Amino acid sequence: MKSGPSQYWLLATPFVVLLAYVPGGAWLLPFVAPLTLYPTFQARVKEGNVADAWFAGMAWAILLSLGVIVLTQAAPEAAARGILNGEPYRQEMFGWIATGLAPENSPRQFLPIHLLHLSLFALLTYVSAGYLGLVLGAALAGYMSYFVGSYAVASHHPLVGSIVAWVPWSVIRVAAFVLLGALLARPLLSRRLWPFERKEARLFALVSIGIVGDMMLKTFAAPAYGRALRALAGDAFGGG
Repeated sequence: MKSGPSQYWLLATPFVVLLAYVPGGAWLLPFVAPLTLYPTFQARVKEGNVADAWFAGMAWAILLSLGVIVLTQAAPEAAARGILNGEPYRQEMFGWIATGLAPENSPRQFLPIHLLHLSLFALLTYVSAGYLGLVLGAALAGYMSYFVGSYAVASHHPLVGSIVAWVPWSVIRVAAFVLLGALLARPLLSRRLWPFERKEARLFALVSIGIVGDMMLKTFAAPAYGRALRALAGDAFGGG
């Protein structure tokens, strides 16, 4: 990935979560977080350099997640107030780990939600040259990371918990969304309704593989993975 002055803004991404301490920070955070990425992302998309745009997007997502996880472990009350949908999602996921009863284990429940998020992300990305797609991505990554940090605290495994609670199908989904964003941000930036050629067809195919792989892996692996998380946490979720 090419280096440039704007890329150093990426390093500020984890600190954006300090908006959790500001009144209204839960809503501000998703809108402000993409500012550390967008100059680099926009430049790479304009160049048609999808690979570098994807790498920058993934680095941003990882750094944002890291910031939320650290905040959740260091200042759980601030994180609970400052991460949009964080606490409801944590309760849902903790219930899944403790009982196995949650949308996570039911394709009938989670597929409509996933498809809604995918549709919204694609539309927002297309009409805003990527920025609003990143806003939605920041919101989704924020509450998922809040769960990860909360699990790490509850399980008394700060490091291991922070890794394994990022369930593999969610990682695949993030990677697929970032690639889709790098593609669908291009039409508005290039001022062409559909600027894609045959080479981009392979990239759209990769996005499709990632999205289908996410849903398939979640369908077949979620029950066992939930039990594994319960076993790692021990008494915290009634395991041992």
